[in-house]
Amino acid sequence: MITKSLATQLSFIFIAGWLTSLPAQAGGGHAHSAPEQHKEEKEPANVVTHYNDTTELFVEFPPLVVNKPSTFAAHFTQLKDFKPVLNGVLDIYLKTQEKTVARFRVREPARTGIFLPDVVPNKTGRFELQVKLTTEDFESVHHLGHISVYAKKTDAKIEHTANEGDVGYLKEQQWQNPFASVQVQNKALRPSLPGFGTVTAPLNEFTIIRAPEDGYYTAPRMITAGHSIAVNESLGSFVPRLGSNSDIGNLQLDIERAESKLKLAKADVVRQEKLYQKGSVSEKLLMEAKQEQTVASAELKTAKTRLAQQTGKHKAAGILLTSPLQGEVTQVFVHPGSYVLEGAPLFAIANKNMRWLNVQIPEKFGERVNETSGVWFKSSKQMVVLDTTNNASLVKINQQVTLPSRTVEVAIAYPTSQGPGLIGSRFPVNLFIGESKSVLAIPTSSVIDDNGQSVVYVQSEGESFERRVVTLGIKDTHWVEVISGVQNNERVVSKGAYYVKLATLGGDSLGHGHAH
Repeated sequence: MITKSLATQLSFIFIAGWLTSLPAQAGGGHAHSAPEQHKEEKEPANVVTHYNDTTELFVEFPPLVVNKPSTFAAHFTQLKDFKPVLNGVLDIYLKTQEKTVARFRVREPARTGIFLPDVVPNKTGRFELQVKLTTEDFESVHHLGHISVYAKKTDAKIEHTANEGDVGYLKEQQWQNPFASVQVQNKALRPSLPGFGTVTAPLNEFTIIRAPEDGYYTAPRMITAGHSIAVNESLGSFVPRLGSNSDIGNLQLDIERAESKLKLAKADVVRQEKLYQKGSVSEKLLMEAKQEQTVASAELKTAKTRLAQQTGKHKAAGILLTSPLQGEVTQVFVHPGSYVLEGAPLFAIANKNMRWLNVQIPEKFGERVNETSGVWFKSSKQMVVLDTTNNASLVKINQQVTLPSRTVEVAIAYPTSQGPGLIGSRFPVNLFIGESKSVLAIPTSSVIDDNGQSVVYVQSEGESFERRVVTLGIKDTHWVEVISGVQNNERVVSKGAYYVKLATLGGDSLGHGHAH
């Protein structure tokens, strides 16, 4: 009689005459968490690593023998982040001509990412082996080819042998540390040349406002860098300073003379208007009288301004300073009350929506700069590409070597939304040269420097890796051409390669078994 507790642990499924026991918690005595015991009991096992679009399956299992339990140690890794599967139902199918003849199920992992179903076939033969994982978020099916069910253990053979590797790096380690892998693949990469880039304001949309004379700058408000400004918007006023030979007495005398002249000019305008109304003088004479009044008024204002400058009271407006273009103030060289010399910079103004990247390339590559289609570089831990795909354009190519750097310079214009906006910043860049080429490529993050050699780690099995020395070629943003050392469709560690390298310092090779 089966007790209630036992009944909750077992399920019975009849498929095509098979009787299959389905324990809710599988294990079958497999000492998966006892390293020393497992090493002592180590037996030959089938080892399979299989990928689909959703998960990586790394599974180890002994040969299948009729009416004997074979425990599958199935490790599931999500390819979106290379983290373990935390829950789900695992089904293992044996099929003939796509018809299911047996199914074996566990309803949850025995440990994080690891399912341990017991497969107990009761019929010999050759079957298709399929593994299906069902979670709340996705369904993942792995077709593992054909497998035999043997009549006796002495007849059983290993049909899926493990690929040899130099380094053993367990799934538990991969799940806990940064890790990812990717297939070696053909990609279109663009050749590039190394150089240095400097961010500048666009020459056609940049200006520096300078002092027209020696004098004082004044403004009703403080203007700072980053201030948005419109065409003809006021930047303040510039008050020219008098020569050193001027004295207070002469300036006061100039004011009195100007006031007297203005008084006489006003009286003359009144007299001329009366005569004009009577028809005694022409309109021309009246206009000339009004012009004299205007000039006299201006002379008086200027005289008063000069006196204010000399006595330190120079708040009155002088020469109005305005912006010739719309943009933003990128630099401010003065503050209200500053005394500056003629020609000294006051403000730098640039179009805030555009920047230029001036790229300097070594002279030996100078003849190839005409082939450029853009640049790429690393900025704030991100790769930035500036080309026609994001509205960048080539605006300048120098046809002369710049001295003393002996470089050739090109300029790329780009929207500030697509690249760095800090004028004056300088950093290494790569200038695209020529057309793209289809080459065998791996992520640049796959390559580590090992005593001066470029090394990658090829994932030969789920927990087994092989150190390879590679020869590299074209580098294009996140990808680099690999000329030798790996083959198409092999998987290389693209994240955490250094952790795999550290695993070479100790531990056993996992080419022939699962040593947890």
